[in-house]
Amino acid sequence: MEIRKLTKFNEKVIKEIREVEGICKNHDGVNGSLFLDTSMNFHQDIKSIFLLYKDNRLVSLLTMFIPMNEEAEISAYTLPEYRRKGYFNRLLEEAIEEVKKYHIPRLMFICEPESDDGLETIKKLNAELDFTEYSLRYNNPSSEMKIENVPNISLQRAEQNDLDGIIHLSQEIFNDDYEVAKSIITKIFEANNRVQYVAKLEGKRIGIGSVSFENNEASIFGIGVSQKYQGKGFGRELIMLIINELKSKGIENIMIEVDSLNERAFKLYKSCGFQVEASFHYFRKSVS
Repeated sequence: MEIRKLTKFNEKVIKEIREVEGICKNHDGVNGSLFLDTSMNFHQDIKSIFLLYKDNRLVSLLTMFIPMNEEAEISAYTLPEYRRKGYFNRLLEEAIEEVKKYHIPRLMFICEPESDDGLETIKKLNAELDFTEYSLRYNNPSSEMKIENVPNISLQRAEQNDLDGIIHLSQEIFNDDYEVAKSIITKIFEANNRVQYVAKLEGKRIGIGSVSFENNEASIFGIGVSQKYQGKGFGRELIMLIINELKSKGIENIMIEVDSLNERAFKLYKSCGFQVEASFHYFRKSVS
């Protein structure tokens, strides 16, 4: 048995992980895909990829997504024939030791409700269900959605001179502190596979939205409108502008995620043509 701990993915590792993921998804009847990008991690030098090999074959893996210093989101897969041998627990021990070095106080375990083995494993950890998140895919409605009685906003790809204004707007919309908002927005600007958009009304920034790309699929995230402009249809228009921008580039596979507690956003996304593809339970546990 060999355990490898990495800070970044490479093509060989991604191929190995996707192979394990595919086998596990077929076995467990789940639909989600692992997020294989460490560029958004709050600490760029933290080891967030843990791989366990048996006879030179990857049989168990654990990844951490850590966009802020308060918690690490954990996803894991173990090949069906190698389960109940303690491999996940071994990787989790390594991950816990790593987050302790950076004083990260909480872990968040992600599991699709269809995975009986995953839920059984998390139950043994005494982690508490915190919320459910839905992954929605754009269904490409045949008719364009009409937006009435809304002054037109413009969608622009953010430039460097927008950075500080977007950070403050992100603070207002998502109630983040300045350092968290700065870290997230700056990393989006620096990433090759992400685009930061800003929505303007009469030259004033009123909304933001981001898109990440993997292969020919785009995921919309970090979308919101200034509190002063909410309830006026601008959020709907912002989403549709981003969708039209992506479609103009030939991208038809478009995803978006929403917290089950955010009923308003959930209804908005569905009204824009998104349909639920998968759901994910998030279980919280303190690092001990």
